[in-house]
Amino acid sequence: MKFGLLTLFDHYPEDCSAEQYYQNFFNEVSYAEELGFDSIWIGEHHFCNYICPAPQIIAGAIARMTTRMRIGTAIVLLPHHDPIRLAEDYALVDLISGGRLDLGVGRGFIKATYDGFNQSMDESRERFNECLDIIEGAWREPRFSYKGRFYTANNIAVLPRPRQRPMPPIFMAAAASEESFVAAGQRGHSLMLAPFFQSRERLKDNVQLYRETLRQAGFADRQFEIIAGYHSFIDENPQTARAKWEHHYMRYLRFVASLIHAEEYTSSDYRAWRRSAEAFAKTTFDRMYPDQVMCGDVNQCIERVALMGEQFGVTHFWVYMDLGGLPQTELRASMERFATKVIPHFRRSAGDSR
Repeated sequence: MKFGLLTLFDHYPEDCSAEQYYQNFFNEVSYAEELGFDSIWIGEHHFCNYICPAPQIIAGAIARMTTRMRIGTAIVLLPHHDPIRLAEDYALVDLISGGRLDLGVGRGFIKATYDGFNQSMDESRERFNECLDIIEGAWREPRFSYKGRFYTANNIAVLPRPRQRPMPPIFMAAAASEESFVAAGQRGHSLMLAPFFQSRERLKDNVQLYRETLRQAGFADRQFEIIAGYHSFIDENPQTARAKWEHHYMRYLRFVASLIHAEEYTSSDYRAWRRSAEAFAKTTFDRMYPDQVMCGDVNQCIERVALMGEQFGVTHFWVYMDLGGLPQTELRASMERFATKVIPHFRRSAGDSR
């Protein structure tokens, strides 16, 4: 199993400036590579205090300050972009990183973002599909043309080409709707999960649906990754971990809840998100702990990672630790415990010499 660090860049202006936040983040990236994490995953949001609207810029910076870690997006919000520019930007990231890009893509779920771009959520899946068609085609073909409802490509040549051939790996996000699991399987791409949005039973059914769709689409013999993870904090014992982390996690959940509202999810394609929005609005730590977070000691973390591998076939596990304004000293201590106590357990089990 591979292990990554994820951030969505939730920033609290009362704690520090945006500039200081990014200084802390880049220090976190350097420390993650030093500790032996396999990857760093970065999110994209707009018009709110998730302060990364352009992950391709951050990915380019990470490419020049690291040498080994893979650089993933979690996720690029395809419906809000010109797909030709995305194909160019991320081809360049792949090139300057030496072929270390993993492109995670999705539609996003915050209505205010669609409103800000003057888009309807009802169009999100069609925009997503057209955008991904163009990115894949432009990376596969030396010249590419496409005509869709929203996007057109006229004999374009994306230069420079990505380092990875025929293209960087693509991970499709699937959270609350069955349609997203089916879509990932039909396209033959790897899967990116958000396991805290649904019960384990439902998640298991949806992952099986993805695998069945892969088989029906003729992709059964290919190697696919399933990446998933949790909001995470590791300390010496469960009681200390909760005492240190609960405030920061609940602060983060309140922030997320301020961005999503159940009554806004009127689109049939986002019906499943209504339940998630309702849950966020009234959740407590006890509702989420221990099944929907990973907060505890090393042994608890090992058990959770093993469970994700055994029950859902997860091959790449990320931890989201720098949330809710967690102090840098506590963040680094948690990262170090995970890297030196949890990751080696799975390296030994797999006979990995790293």
